[in-house]
Amino acid sequence: MCTLLLTFYKKGWDIDNVTRILLLCLLSVTLMWAIKTRSENRPANPKQLFVGTGVLFAALAEGCYMISHPFLLSLTIRPGMPITQMIRNYLIDFLFTLPVYVFIFSVIWWLINKYRYGHWEYIFIFVLGQGLGDGNQTFLHAPTLLLFIPYVMINYHAINLAPYLVIERHLPGKRSDSRWKLQIAVLSLVLTYLVGGAVIVGLSQALGLAN
Repeated sequence: MCTLLLTFYKKGWDIDNVTRILLLCLLSVTLMWAIKTRSENRPANPKQLFVGTGVLFAALAEGCYMISHPFLLSLTIRPGMPITQMIRNYLIDFLFTLPVYVFIFSVIWWLINKYRYGHWEYIFIFVLGQGLGDGNQTFLHAPTLLLFIPYVMINYHAINLAPYLVIERHLPGKRSDSRWKLQIAVLSLVLTYLVGGAVIVGLSQALGLAN
């Protein structure tokens, strides 16, 4: 929150800060959904619930990013753009990112079923892994931007926190407490984003879509 306030102080209502506000609204809605949905009764298919809602919330987060940083800048939604063009741009973004998000949430599901993570470990470590994986090129070229990684964490909390809160009490009792579980989570997510990003870039180039 302090990082967000600092960026507002410096940049005001620029497009990146508007995106953050939209993501904060999404986070609030998903958390309200989690509070209402949490139950002692085990869901019929916890994996499907976790991956499905995670992908749905990720699709909504992609919508928030369409005004600032879609996966292809050529798909950015701008003021005055015809509504049909806005919908087209979002659908293209959705078609490319959907399989990647299914992959990402399937990896997260595997990790939380194999290893025992506390609430705060999940909240910080998994988001750290997603942030480092998603912004790997940015951080490699400008390492000092790592200081602002809390600023982008809102995005990942908005998509992965609520699904976890709904199913965490139904995870297997017997899970590993390996001393390496935190490092494994971060490394797994970084690699997942690298693979997913490479696939998206390769496909978009093959189809002649400009960045």
